[in-house]
Amino acid sequence: MTTLDNLKKIMDGNKNFSSYREQLHSVNPPCVPFLGVYLTDLTFIEDGNPNRLKNNEKLINFSKQSTTADVIREIQQYQNQAYCLQPVTEIQLFLKESLQNIEDDDDMYKMSLYIEPKEREDEKITRLLFESGFL
Repeated sequence: MTTLDNLKKIMDGNKNFSSYREQLHSVNPPCVPFLGVYLTDLTFIEDGNPNRLKNNEKLINFSKQSTTADVIREIQQYQNQAYCLQPVTEIQLFLKESLQNIEDDDDMYKMSLYIEPKEREDEKITRLLFESGFL
């Protein structure tokens, strides 16, 4: 339970996942970051900034492109080193058997929706704004 509580604190969405970002920047690659944080960043950059400068529509908003590149570069830094992983046969067999035992995709989809219901678009926008610290 202590570990779960610690993970909940780290993955708290408030202030744009500041605890998670701090923790992530303190580890040495390789690691697998939570891409949802980066996808949210990219969405806000894309939706919140014009592609062209307001003063001169002929000029590209280089600042927007640079910010996008920074986010992508940060993701790539975690892919620069190889993982030293060893296969675990028991886990591979468990996953393979579990996937083969799925009888009905519709039932799995319904279970997925039960566990994590879809949000209305306005609810999603409000949640993302709150998690990013804008609300």
